Amino acid sequence: MNRSNTLKRGLFHIFGGLLIPIAALFLPRMVFIISLGVATFIFLTFELIRFRLPRINRWFSSFFKLLLREEEVSRLTGSSYMLIASVIAFLVFQRDIAVLALSFLAVGDAVATLVGKQIGKRKLLGKTLEGNLACFFSCIVIGFIIHYAGLNIGLLTILVGSVGATIAEAIPLPINDNLTIPLLAGLVMTLMQL
Repeated sequence: MNRSNTLKRGLFHIFGGLLIPIAALFLPRMVFIISLGVATFIFLTFELIRFRLPRINRWFSSFFKLLLREEEVSRLTGSSYMLIASVIAFLVFQRDIAVLALSFLAVGDAVATLVGKQIGKRKLLGKTLEGNLACFFSCIVIGFIIHYAGLNIGLLTILVGSVGATIAEAIPLPINDNLTIPLLAGLVMTLMQL
């Protein structure tokens, strides 16, 4: 993926990813959960259909080629994992923690990729140290913005959640990090509030 496509994908990841936590703040809980569940079901159904029908998959891959990674032509897209993680997060975690964990994913993961590909030089577990640090600091920034906007999340919890999100982003697991980042961050933040 070239630099221009990486930037477009990163911006899509940030702004598209933030739509879910923003919607959670403004919609009634049941309306939001049902809407998110329906959207996730429709999206996953479409993903399964495109895998079975090569013509639809070719159209999808061509239409979204600027946003897709090469492997997403034949596997679930990052958006699918983000939707699945969103459903789990809002069912398992308290609303403010789910909002923050998904904001860490939307911003931290995208910034890590952009910085890692642009200026990353020091490799660490298959990713770059610069990208990992960018993830951490961008999670702290979005966490502070959300905290000062009125969410009931303490600053220490934001710091611990930022560490959790960065670890999930940095460690190369066979599971898509759009799933692991918000779930690990949400888990450690929940444990912090016990």
